[in-house]
Amino acid sequence: MVRKIHLAALLIPLLATIAAVPAQAAGTPSVSAKAAIVIDGVTGQVLYAKNVHDRLPQASTTKMMAGIVALERGSLADEIQVSKRAAETEGSSMYLEAGERLTFEQLLYGMMLNSGNDATEAVAEYISGDADHFVGLMNQKAQALGLKDTRYVTPHGLPAKEHYSSAYDLAQIARYALSNPAFAEIAATKAFPLPGNKRAPHRMLVNHNKLLRYFPGAWGGKTGYTIVAGKCFVGSAKRDGRYVIEALLSAPDCWADAEKLLNYGLDSFTSEPVAAAGQAMADAKVAGGARGSVKAVLAQAVALSVPKGGKKPEVSPSIRLSPSLKAPVKAGQPVGTYELRQGDRLLASTPLVAAADVPVGGLELGDLGAVFGWFLKGGALSVALFSAFRWRGMRRRGRRKRGKGLLGASNAIHR
Repeated sequence: MVRKIHLAALLIPLLATIAAVPAQAAGTPSVSAKAAIVIDGVTGQVLYAKNVHDRLPQASTTKMMAGIVALERGSLADEIQVSKRAAETEGSSMYLEAGERLTFEQLLYGMMLNSGNDATEAVAEYISGDADHFVGLMNQKAQALGLKDTRYVTPHGLPAKEHYSSAYDLAQIARYALSNPAFAEIAATKAFPLPGNKRAPHRMLVNHNKLLRYFPGAWGGKTGYTIVAGKCFVGSAKRDGRYVIEALLSAPDCWADAEKLLNYGLDSFTSEPVAAAGQAMADAKVAGGARGSVKAVLAQAVALSVPKGGKKPEVSPSIRLSPSLKAPVKAGQPVGTYELRQGDRLLASTPLVAAADVPVGGLELGDLGAVFGWFLKGGALSVALFSAFRWRGMRRRGRRKRGKGLLGASNAIHR
């Protein structure tokens, strides 16, 4: 089981502005895919590129975006009753029945492993009431990520006019989604058992990502296929300290292509360290905080992928800080981006996060209550003291008046 984790949108800044110019290495593979890309999974650095900005049908790789959008809004333990519409959705299926109840988590597994269109429809209804509104959220997310070649018409990827993506955008979506531990755990699961129903008495969800069963270091991804789109695949792998992501569109020899590209990204490059995770890079200004700034530290280690036998490129680091950071700020909250550039080209970007909490400046509610109470006590004491001194003063004035009266009487007697 996975815990629900809200992602703080660490990778949103500049996801789609990293130049799609690969760091060429020896033995660049030839692939059957119409469009393909390999990127460094940490920095987004492009390692291989073929027609990466071509807008093409994306089939069920669509479900990566559907999955992360839903995960960031839903609660894994919530129970969902499957509608008739969802159960009757055409195409790939996890064999849902109208009226049956499953958790949101179980439906996410059905989306990502079995590529269930029925599960995707059920999730869309749970999050937004209907698929159309949910697709609107998907398009909003694509815009927030800066994706220029992606548009959604359906939540699951069944063929539709103007429903497309690019190899470049799909790799960036995967980079963002796989940074969410809950999403990554689901996407990298080989098999997941479910209670049976009348349509499928023994239900075992099996991940369509074949690489998970034999490719060393294979990690989360998503398959896709329609007659219109052909074979599509987004995959990733971690091996020997390296992490790469690939995307293939319209790939007749999909699995051979996938292996070639992952091996190329993993084995033909070395990682040259640039900066360590947690390293302070700047002071980010905080408006309205108890402190005027907070240390901006690297969310993860930064390294450049360099072709084996090649030289580390001359790069210029730069920092982009949020211009409108307001208290309260939580430790780990995104506050900017650390970039590596080669000339005018952006090679890599990594999130900067707050090193510590910054509470709202001035007095908080609890403090105000204490201060108010102090003033009340102080006020009461002041009133008491004032009354005491006034009473004492009145007594003194009374004595003086009485004394004067007696003195006058005495003088009258002695006159």
